[in-house]
Amino acid sequence: MRARIQHLDGMRGLAILLVIGFHAYSRWPEMLHYVSRTKDFPLFAFGYLGVPLFFMISGFVIFMTLDKSESYISFLKKRWLRLFPAMFIVSLMIYLTANLFPERPAGSPTLLNLVPGLIFTNPETLSMLSGVEFKSLEGSFWSLYVEAVFYILIGAVYYLAGRKYCLPALILPMLVLSAASAIKMMGYAPLADVISKFGFIHYSWFMIGCLVYERLHNRDKLYHYGLTFIAILINLSFYVKTSGLSVLLPLAMAFILFIASFYSPKLEKILSTPFLTAIGFVSYALYLIHENLMIALLVKLDHAIKNDYVMMFMSIPVVTMIYLIALFITKYAEPAFRDMLKRKRKQPQIG
Repeated sequence: MRARIQHLDGMRGLAILLVIGFHAYSRWPEMLHYVSRTKDFPLFAFGYLGVPLFFMISGFVIFMTLDKSESYISFLKKRWLRLFPAMFIVSLMIYLTANLFPERPAGSPTLLNLVPGLIFTNPETLSMLSGVEFKSLEGSFWSLYVEAVFYILIGAVYYLAGRKYCLPALILPMLVLSAASAIKMMGYAPLADVISKFGFIHYSWFMIGCLVYERLHNRDKLYHYGLTFIAILINLSFYVKTSGLSVLLPLAMAFILFIASFYSPKLEKILSTPFLTAIGFVSYALYLIHENLMIALLVKLDHAIKNDYVMMFMSIPVVTMIYLIALFITKYAEPAFRDMLKRKRKQPQIG
């Protein structure tokens, strides 16, 4: 299993490279002139599909964490300690340095912008519930909001109902989401809007990862495949509606890559190369910090260089610098902060 974990690190590295490529070469043509030349290249245009790869990996490893946790609370604490330290460090860093990068696509953050990331809750949901306008510090944080709800849900099912109900339970929110339009027509528009913000449409990716894990441990059942197939169809309808039929082939490639990596020694070896695993090692921190910082730096360079063909290559040194920041966070700052939080939790209560 160790090699497989290593190749999942490499897949994380590939996933973040795809997302970075999307943001650097396709997402922001209105801010970077050279992007008008690169935005339709398939590798960049569909680079956002690196996020489904992250979701499939999360689905795969979630049972490993559940199996090693003594209780639901223990599981949630482990997930929180995995996600919160880097999120806190990155959020603080972004907030304190934002004035140095007025070119940020997300603009200048306020203290309220820190809240959604630190509590892993969609800002639109917070706005609906509180009446106060919240915005995300980084656009890329959206997938963490989806992951957090997934952890809460699957952990509750695992400990309250049992492992065998986990996969079936994951399709229920997708079916509820499918019914959201009917709920809206019945006059419950706010409820339908809240449901739509939880990211349930992406649960098919988690289900794929969960199913592969169960398959490798001989716990898969025939009905698991049927439920996952239905979930995939629901998800595909969403992607086709938003991106057109052209997205089907890249989606299929992401799906095949994930599945094949567990059965192809050659592919596993490729994904386990030091280059990809080194990027995968810092992928979480890199994902959190890359977009606004990268675009702001590229805009600064674009103003100075004024040459599209040179600018096409400038993302390499910029991303390398951001990688080094993410490496410092992952290797030093994040573990130190996590250890501090663990020590604080273990301190005896006096009085």
